[in-house]
Amino acid sequence: MRESRRTNLVIAASLLLIAAAFAAYAGLVLRWFSGPATETAPAASVSADRAASAQALEDARRDYRDRLLDVDAHLRLSQALWRAGRPIDSFYVMYAARQLFSEDDFRRAQAGIVVGAGGPAAQSRARLKGLGDPALAIPIHAETARDYPDSPEGRDSLEQLARLASGDPDGAGGQPAALALTALQDLHTGQPKNAAALESLGDALIARGEDAQAEAFAREDLNRDPSSPGAAHVLGELALKKRDYDGARRWLDAAWEHDAADLYSAAKLAEIYDKRLGDPEAALPFYLALYRENPYYAENGELIETRIREALDARRERLLKGATVAGLGGRFDLDDASLRAQAALRAARFKDPRWIDALGGLLDDDCEIVRRNADYALYEIGQVQPDAVRARRDEWLGSDKPLTRIRALNLFADLDGMNALPRALKALDDPDPGVRAYAIVMVLDHYYARVPQAARARARALAAEKDAAVVEFVRRASVLPR
Repeated sequence: MRESRRTNLVIAASLLLIAAAFAAYAGLVLRWFSGPATETAPAASVSADRAASAQALEDARRDYRDRLLDVDAHLRLSQALWRAGRPIDSFYVMYAARQLFSEDDFRRAQAGIVVGAGGPAAQSRARLKGLGDPALAIPIHAETARDYPDSPEGRDSLEQLARLASGDPDGAGGQPAALALTALQDLHTGQPKNAAALESLGDALIARGEDAQAEAFAREDLNRDPSSPGAAHVLGELALKKRDYDGARRWLDAAWEHDAADLYSAAKLAEIYDKRLGDPEAALPFYLALYRENPYYAENGELIETRIREALDARRERLLKGATVAGLGGRFDLDDASLRAQAALRAARFKDPRWIDALGGLLDDDCEIVRRNADYALYEIGQVQPDAVRARRDEWLGSDKPLTRIRALNLFADLDGMNALPRALKALDDPDPGVRAYAIVMVLDHYYARVPQAARARARALAAEKDAAVVEFVRRASVLPR
């Protein structure tokens, strides 16, 4: 009895540790998402926003499962997860989409759905095409930044103006540099609440070596608005230049808290926390924001997604290191894909059949890493309790959830070998195009690649396939990660 009580206390303490860590992390992220406008918003407004976010997430989940071969559906789910305050799940959905679809299709969908590029701002910048003289581009950039300040094109135009203004005023680019600097000053004067305008003006002045002028603009703005993110950005950049990393962290934290679109602050904070303070977990929110904006973002030749995955792997192993078989239940439902995935791995280690149904539920998870680990855990349990797993075979293979059918096909092909081939061949006629495609690339091409019957069925299915997305998916990825 005493030993049982001690075990229960350990489990309870472990759960509290995970809950506290997750709550702190989620609270930090949600604070950044909400921004200053919602800090004083009425409770009814906040509640309505949350309800709308939850409904948008449910709609995106349904659309994703209805259109598994559509990159747009994947990225709409990633975006809905992000807006619902689930950045880690959002990352894993986007990461999987980048592996599954062509780079051109992925970049198009990511730019339009996640970044929000296109529309009137893009039309405004269309006039830049063919312009060779930087001086002619400056008015177009200034107009785009002024008229569409919240668009990615408006932000980019400010960055282009800052780059041009950073040139040597006495060199060959002197005239464009002067014109661009004047345009930035006019934008800041005309839109004093536009943080990005002050940030770009400060960037240009600091690059020109005019630090005192940059600080003067920042201090003036700070006197007007003590929470000015633009001023905090500039002062953080100046602190970095002086190698005052504590000061830089404080200013850039303040800038990022009130302007989550300030990716310079995100990049520098990630660098400070990860490289200087040796705390990659604290750097995760900044890395995730950078990845969302540009999944191909790299530092010193290393893709940022690699750093994110390493940090998440270390974090989840640390948080669930002491998880016992009895304490796994609540971990399968955490709003964090990395922890759900790790809970599935712990279940695989324990091989306890009590978690078969919970793991079966994870076969329909939003994130491929969770579905894959749940599949693996069920396979491991099936090695010691085969009848217990096989008892769910018809239920999972006949599920109305396509993701469950896909993973069940893989699981039983792995568990039962040739005995599972008839069900895999039957899946070639599944009403869902995603299931038909995955039945080929995940199951037939992996487990039965050298079986003549499977090869003939595969060829017939593709010849008769009327959905071009299925044919293209199979052509592009003959074998998917399991």
